[in-house]
Amino acid sequence: MAEHVKKPRPMRPSPAWASKRGIVELSVSPTVMGLSIRDQLTERLHRYCWAFDERNPELLIDCFTADAIWEGHVMGETEVGPHRGRDAIMTYLTTFWQYQRDQRRHVITNLLVESLDDEQATCVAYLSLLGSHHASTQFETAGFYKVEYRREGTTWRISRLTAGFDSPYWKQEVEEMEPWVKELFGITRHEPATADE
Repeated sequence: MAEHVKKPRPMRPSPAWASKRGIVELSVSPTVMGLSIRDQLTERLHRYCWAFDERNPELLIDCFTADAIWEGHVMGETEVGPHRGRDAIMTYLTTFWQYQRDQRRHVITNLLVESLDDEQATCVAYLSLLGSHHASTQFETAGFYKVEYRREGTTWRISRLTAGFDSPYWKQEVEEMEPWVKELFGITRHEPATADE
């Protein structure tokens, strides 16, 4: 009698399924006529989120200046990065794709323009992060983005993205992580809160 071998469950949904099926076809640096500067800044942040969620490296790299910085802060306890330069940011963000088994959806709301001149701008916005796998969707974390932009010609690009997370977007405590997992997440500092804080 043949021994029953359990087949691995397929990813449902497969990450970036909409792009893989040709349902969503995103443009790199589309010409968007008539948008206010505020709308252009919002559009750039939204394109960053779509590019990550649809695993589109060409669109993702176009979001950043060559000298951009990406950094994260988790609950004020853990620092991620900073990752300096567009190439380092791309390596960090796209490395997740081979380990991340769910379809991510970054939802941006409450965008505020904090400063703006002809060449630079700073915005803050709320982030809700959802993940779908095994044919169900769950809430991953909430937080915010602080985004610094620089105008390059007629295009606004991200020169610094600071992500603040209200809860970890990983499943285990940092103290329990193997060194390669800490490196994968880019964790550079971890100081848990104390009862007095």
